[in-house]
Amino acid sequence: MNAPVATTVDRRRWVALAVLSGCLAVIAIDNTIVNVALPRLQEDLGASTAELQWVVDAYSLLFAGALLTAGSLGDRFGRRRMLVAGLVLFGVASAIATTAPDATTLTLCRALMGIGGAAIMPSTLSLLTQVFPDPTERAKAIGIWAAVAGAAVAVGPIIGGVLLEHFDWHAIFAVNPIVVVALLPLVGGLVPESRDPSRPRLDPLGAALSTTGLIGVVYAVVEFPDEGLSVATAMPFVVGVALLGAFVIWERRSTHPMLPMGFFTDRVFSVSVGAVAVVYFALMGAMFFVPQYLQLVRGNTPLMSGIGVMPLAGGLLVASLASSTVARATSSRATVVGGMVAVAAGLMAASTVGADTPGIVLSLCLGAVGLGLGLTLPQATNGILGSVPRRKSGIASAVNDAVSELGGSLGVAVLGAVLTTQYRNAIETAIANAGEAATSLPAGVLDGVRESLGTAILSATQAGTGAAPVIVATAGEAFTSGMGWALAAAAAVPAVGAVVTWRLFPRHVEQASHG
Repeated sequence: MNAPVATTVDRRRWVALAVLSGCLAVIAIDNTIVNVALPRLQEDLGASTAELQWVVDAYSLLFAGALLTAGSLGDRFGRRRMLVAGLVLFGVASAIATTAPDATTLTLCRALMGIGGAAIMPSTLSLLTQVFPDPTERAKAIGIWAAVAGAAVAVGPIIGGVLLEHFDWHAIFAVNPIVVVALLPLVGGLVPESRDPSRPRLDPLGAALSTTGLIGVVYAVVEFPDEGLSVATAMPFVVGVALLGAFVIWERRSTHPMLPMGFFTDRVFSVSVGAVAVVYFALMGAMFFVPQYLQLVRGNTPLMSGIGVMPLAGGLLVASLASSTVARATSSRATVVGGMVAVAAGLMAASTVGADTPGIVLSLCLGAVGLGLGLTLPQATNGILGSVPRRKSGIASAVNDAVSELGGSLGVAVLGAVLTTQYRNAIETAIANAGEAATSLPAGVLDGVRESLGTAILSATQAGTGAAPVIVATAGEAFTSGMGWALAAAAAVPAVGAVVTWRLFPRHVEQASHG
């Protein structure tokens, strides 16, 4: 099967890369395009902060949970076939999302979109490794792939802002079916099929254990700010961890594992996986609340808030394209570690931003984060793919994508929990200091203020009280304080990751794969 593929892509490999990058961009954009619409969703659907987190996390969580299964299916039945199936499911679920009457329905649609995305993303990367057998060209192609993946995440809020400037929130889902219809014939005509010649058996038990385990852990983290340490949060967490442990045990003993645990005995593979997870944890967590800060605290329009995160996209794009050159000039280890340090420094600097801080300060911080991501991701991705046989590129690609989605999902959950906890602590302090002025507010206003910044603004505005400006300003300060704590926590993760990576990552990573 491999020889015809190589012959075909000798002529059209760069065109095929453009098509694969287009498929990747659609699902990567959807990771963050919803973020700029969160204030609108909260107003139109009456969603709580926890419900908003699930609108974001349902996509990432089901994406991460289904990736290993999707990669395994692609290796067995055909990666292009999985790519087409994923595009169809993604487009149909997006069309249904445009009719969602409440947050629960929208969350279910986002979950289906996540499953579709899980079939798309590893297929694009594994097909890329087949299309580019030459190590040098493959390194450049992976750099472009990583640039598209990261830049699309950062560009999502801009596209969302443009759509919300002229339409309502339904438009951010309505464009997906149109793009999918345009991509399907290009995939069929320009992207070659490939699969693992050994046609590995399926592992349904492994798929069930990994998916349910991940859902249990992230559910507990998302619900913790509202429920606290209770049966409702402790039980899913304990069960999720137990299921993930059972998954590892099963995969080690299975004669046909979905994820061969032997991959993780390779130090390059394991450290690369950790690097991808760490930077996506920081990226997706920050992208959850920075657009809210720009809109609700700074008063920007959705479009302006999208433009506000453009430095992150620009930095990521430039650094991704230069990553392989930098690695050759210095070393793979220095490039990955330097990138992680830049991410940590940018986030730590951003943690000092206040309600009146000049916008250029946040832009510079986000630009540093983007540069760091662009340096780290291509080298870490190459480390993952270069550590396994090329015929196993489907499952290796799925691991790369799964840890990025899992890292991002946990980033939204954990950092969202930090923000929510600090916000509510600050609000309770403000209420106590206000005394009778606070307790005399109309019924429901205090509850709205305690819930989130978005509901605080809505409650104060709808109540028509003269204290509305003070309430909004107080809630904005509480949100900004909580965001500062969350960004500092986000910075700590890649900072620690940089230390570990420096100790364990080899100086140079071979950019060839075998088998």
